[in-house]
Amino acid sequence: MFISDISKLQIGRSISVTLPFAFLACCGSALAADLPNRKTPPAYVPPPPPIFSWTGFYGGVTGGYSIDHTSYPFTEIVGPTAVFGRSGLTQRGPSAGVQIGYNYQLSNLPLVGNHLVVGVEADAAWSDINGASTTITPLGAAAFGTRIQSFGGIEGRIGYAFDHLLIFFEGGVPYATVKSYFNAAGFNGSTTETRFRIGRQNLVGAGAEYAFDNHWSIRADYVYSYIGAWNPIFTPAPGAAFQFMTRASFHTVRASVDYHFDLFAPPTPIVAKY
Repeated sequence: MFISDISKLQIGRSISVTLPFAFLACCGSALAADLPNRKTPPAYVPPPPPIFSWTGFYGGVTGGYSIDHTSYPFTEIVGPTAVFGRSGLTQRGPSAGVQIGYNYQLSNLPLVGNHLVVGVEADAAWSDINGASTTITPLGAAAFGTRIQSFGGIEGRIGYAFDHLLIFFEGGVPYATVKSYFNAAGFNGSTTETRFRIGRQNLVGAGAEYAFDNHWSIRADYVYSYIGAWNPIFTPAPGAAFQFMTRASFHTVRASVDYHFDLFAPPTPIVAKY
C-alpha cells in the first residue's frame, strides 16, 4: 500500500507540473494566431519608362516670316510709245499655317544605330509676302508688284535623333498662289496664279525639333522655296500692253508646334501596389 501511495503522489506531481506548461503553449499559439502578419511585402519597383521614339503621325501649326529680293525686266507700250526697263523689288511678310506628317525611326543600322529618322510632310500657309517697286519712265511713274498669298509644299525629311532632340534636313516640291499687279500710264490691273509643277520647283531647308514629352514637340527651321518666274502680260485697253517678270522665290524662317498622335511607345504595365 505504501508503494502504491508513493506512485500516486508522483503521478499527481507530474500532472500538476505538466498542465501549466501545456496551457501556456496553447495560449501562446492562440495569441500568435491573433497577431498581425509583420512580414514585409516586396518593395514596389516602378517599371522603367518606355524608350522614346519619333515614329508616328503628327500635326501642328506654324508661323513664319519670309523675305526675298529680285530684279525684273518690264515693258510698257501705249500707242506708238514703247518703254523697256529693269527694276527690283524686295518681298517680305508673315505667314501662318498648318502641317501634317509621319516619321519613322529606323533601328540597328550600321554606324548610326537607332538614331536615323525619315519622314514625309505636307504643309500649307496663308501669307502676306508682298513687294512693289516704282520706276519713273517716259510714260510716267510705273509701279509693279507681287504678293504671295499662300504657299506650302510636300517634302521629305531625314534627321538624326539625340533622344528627344531631332536635327533634320528637308527637301521637296513647293507651291504658291501669287498675285501680280501694276499701275502705270493711267492703267492698272492684276492677275492671280497658282504654281505647282513637279520637277521645275524645289524646296530645301534644315531645322531642329525637340519633344518635351511623348505627344508635344516644338521646332524651328529655315526653308528656301523656289516656285519659278513668269511674265504676265496685261492688255487693259486697245493699243496698251504691260509686261513684267514675276518671280516667286523666298527665304522663310518658321517656328512650329506639333502634336504626335502615336509614338508607338509600349503601354505602361499595371502593377498592384500594397
